[in-house]
Amino acid sequence: MSLIKQLWLAIILILALASSGSFILSTLSGKQYLEKQLQMKNNDNAVTLALSMTQLPKDPVTLDLLLSAQFDSGYYQHIALTDTNGKVLSERINKSNKTYAPQWFVNAIPLQVDAGVAEIQEGWSQFGTLKVESNTSFAYNKLWDATIQIALWVLLIGLISCYLAGQLLKKILKPLDEVVDQAKAIGDSKFIMIKVPKTKEFKAVVNAMNTLSNRVKKTVSEESARLDQLRFDNNFDHVTGLMNHDYFVKKVNASISHEEYFNEGVMVITRILNIAEIDQKLGYKETNQLLKTIGDMLQHLCNQGPALSAGRLSGADFSVFSNQPADCYSLGTTINSAFEKVSNITGQDILVNFLTISTRVTKSDTAENIINSVHHVLDDIGNESSNSLHVINSGELHQYQDHNLQEWKNLLTSALDHNRIKLESYPVINQVGELIHYESPVRLQLATDGKWFCAGEFITWADKLNLINRVDELVLQTAINSLANGAMPIGLNISASAICNPAFIDIAMASIKNQAQVANKLYFEVPEQSAFDHFPEFRQFCIAVKALGCKVGIEHVGTRISRLGELHDIGLDYIKIDASVIRDINKNEANKTLLRGLCMIAHSIGVIAIAEGVQNDDEISTLKLIGIDGMTGPGISL
Repeated sequence: MSLIKQLWLAIILILALASSGSFILSTLSGKQYLEKQLQMKNNDNAVTLALSMTQLPKDPVTLDLLLSAQFDSGYYQHIALTDTNGKVLSERINKSNKTYAPQWFVNAIPLQVDAGVAEIQEGWSQFGTLKVESNTSFAYNKLWDATIQIALWVLLIGLISCYLAGQLLKKILKPLDEVVDQAKAIGDSKFIMIKVPKTKEFKAVVNAMNTLSNRVKKTVSEESARLDQLRFDNNFDHVTGLMNHDYFVKKVNASISHEEYFNEGVMVITRILNIAEIDQKLGYKETNQLLKTIGDMLQHLCNQGPALSAGRLSGADFSVFSNQPADCYSLGTTINSAFEKVSNITGQDILVNFLTISTRVTKSDTAENIINSVHHVLDDIGNESSNSLHVINSGELHQYQDHNLQEWKNLLTSALDHNRIKLESYPVINQVGELIHYESPVRLQLATDGKWFCAGEFITWADKLNLINRVDELVLQTAINSLANGAMPIGLNISASAICNPAFIDIAMASIKNQAQVANKLYFEVPEQSAFDHFPEFRQFCIAVKALGCKVGIEHVGTRISRLGELHDIGLDYIKIDASVIRDINKNEANKTLLRGLCMIAHSIGVIAIAEGVQNDDEISTLKLIGIDGMTGPGISL
């Protein structure tokens, strides 16, 4: 039984005992008062009547008439006149003793009143004895009325007391509700903090639980920071802070292999032609400072465009990759201009000579092939044309110009208006091969009876044309309809604009409420970058959809590891670890250590860890040994 119920029972029991005691005492007090008054009445009437009879002649008729007059004028039950031998000389009895008080009440509270007795004299001798007994019917009626009034007052006071006690309990126990919610949250591995109440006992409990939450948060944050440092040490160049060769290649390959998000991209590689000369003249320390400046410049460029990532391929080669369609010439020119800005910062008569190659990247490419091809071009060109840009395999540049906006708008609007949309199904399984849910990327048919386009081929245009929210709404409604028709659990990718748009959230909530039975089979996935860049909005989105029973996860986890501690109290269900960490995990001891740490952090905050982009049996076996909870990718099937 809950504490609140026990307190209520205690309050009701106390009120009942107090009210019953008051009720009984009041009734008994009234009974005693009436008995005393009736006794006094009997005695006074007996003495008065006896005095009157003493003064009258002792004629039986006269005495009988006086007795009848007294009986008729008062409210008596019995009047009797007896002689000195006990013989009844005259007697009157009221045979009608009706009362509206219930008989059980009369039986339960009998009035104990003795008859009034007085002696009648004749001269100096005793003539007889007079006994007077009042009728108690009116007393029972009065006592019954008083009892009813007391009962009503007791009931009214009891109800008022219960109401006031309820309000007081609500105020006193309000911190308890928060403590209970916190305890439940901790039981679900959500280590939330609550305000410390003023109540002494609650304060001790809350302080202890807040300390526990703080300790877990601190532990997770410290472990996240340690893993982030490990990730940096293993995957980033210590001089420039950019991705090293191996990690950059894995990152690029992971993007290219993700057909849902990748359609076409651009890679730009810049080589410093006279790095040896610079190192010889400036020295090791100054040369490293120059390379650090270049790394900061490229990182700043990537921070301005979320589709960009940069890496140091070798001592003299730097690369920038765009996982979205872009103009090869424009991106190459931007990077070339950036290198020109640092070419004269050495402080000496040393120029930085460089050569930049920009090339288009398609789904059929791999990072290794592109880098090798560009290196051959760089080797062939040599030092003949330093500080210049060369564009190869550029494709048709006009496809990225804005004059196609209206055409794309017409195609996308037509597809959305006519509901030419469908969801694919790629399984996400646990360690024993059971289905967790299906990843369900969207397909859009831009023309009637035409090709079905994956998200990577149209999502950039939808975002540019402010149609992304319509896409999200239609995808959600399609998923809900599928689940209502018996589909297996579905995982949906939600864009950053969706979680930041209150109108979309309202529409989503209404749609899910209309089909509440499918909520527990609906999984929302938000990219890591979107979740942390819009963390307050993401937190509110989690609260809203989880209140309906939906699941929420973060996908492509890998670059914001140090911030995983912030997820300890939002009720996240799972994280999906980026394919760049998973790629060739069976051959990479550093990433194995990183992945074990990620799994530990995930489990400590009550979420499951799922590997993305799993390609083969070797990776699957290694992931199982590491302790990953789920897997998805080209190598996964039911």
